[in-house]
Amino acid sequence: MSKIKLVAMDLDNTLLDSEKQISKHTEEVLKEAIRRGVYIVPATGRIFKAIPEFLRDIPGVRYAVCCNGATVYDQKEDKIIYTNHLPKETVFSLFDILEKYHCTRDIYQNGQGYMERCYFDHLAEYGVSDHVLKLVRDTRLPLDDLRKYIEERPLGIEKINVFFDDMEERETARQELIEKNIASVSSSLGNNIEINQIGCDKGDGLLHLAEQIGLSMDEVMACGDAGNDTMMIKAVGTGVVMENGQPDLKEIADFVTKTNNEDGVAYAIEKLVFEA
Repeated sequence: MSKIKLVAMDLDNTLLDSEKQISKHTEEVLKEAIRRGVYIVPATGRIFKAIPEFLRDIPGVRYAVCCNGATVYDQKEDKIIYTNHLPKETVFSLFDILEKYHCTRDIYQNGQGYMERCYFDHLAEYGVSDHVLKLVRDTRLPLDDLRKYIEERPLGIEKINVFFDDMEERETARQELIEKNIASVSSSLGNNIEINQIGCDKGDGLLHLAEQIGLSMDEVMACGDAGNDTMMIKAVGTGVVMENGQPDLKEIADFVTKTNNEDGVAYAIEKLVFEA
């Protein structure tokens, strides 16, 4: 019998295919895992409402690690069970750094995204297109002045997200943010940077969730593909990385599964949970 009692999974380029969907086979594997008593937990950089409805509506998908671990949510009880949020002062310091670069800026706060209209109305200029463009438009509310909004409503800031059109500039900005050492810096896409509170990551969020439901991290499996999955892969007993994942992430994996377009998460569950 498998020791794995919880399977956490990133969404974009991990559970979701290139069309941001899951196959019928993957859906059936998730349902079978739940039937066997395994917790299925989305662990994402997204806010909860940006998790696809077809996943949230699977009976038994109760918990979600959102915004790279900034908020852990219990859907059944409709309550937040853990937070690790950014203080206003840190957010403004980060904005001061980012103002030097040609990039967007937005925040996730209390389950909602907010972006200044000057970026929201010109996303294509910052390399935002296709599925990501739709996601941003669906999950951000445009504001005239984001700093003023935060000054008046400073609590519950989960994450800052930034898009770049110039990858050299993105790397320069990333290095500066890391050197300042005032926040946790990661990314999930080739042209973005995601910024959380120091010590906030998916691994920390999963640790607090596991404690809440009485599991050890040895009983947790996590699947991911990108930089914002690194600490989660390191934190759990069984770290699974997609074949399409970043090479440095695959180096620390316990298991490299098939790609996100080949039901890679389902394959890992079948091999490591069902057949163990």
